[in-house]
Amino acid sequence: LVAAVALLVLPHAALADGRAEIRARCQADVKANCGMVLSRDKALSCLIDNAGKLSGSCKTALQKASCSNEAPGNLKAAFACAQ
Repeated sequence: LVAAVALLVLPHAALADGRAEIRARCQADVKANCGMVLSRDKALSCLIDNAGKLSGSCKTALQKASCSNEAPGNLKAAFACAQ
């Protein structure tokens, strides 16, 4: 679970701080809304599907992550870039 959240959104070379922030801010949201998730794609899909239920801090982290040029399209569509 932690590994999936840690790698949730961003490629390995991009924004290591963003991955750490997402892990810190969204870990409880993944656990509460998604159960046991072993892949970053499934974790991201679950967070997007449950966007209305996420904590404010998790939403903020995902909005920051969506600003990356390398962020997946579904993340950018679900969470508007906020720096």
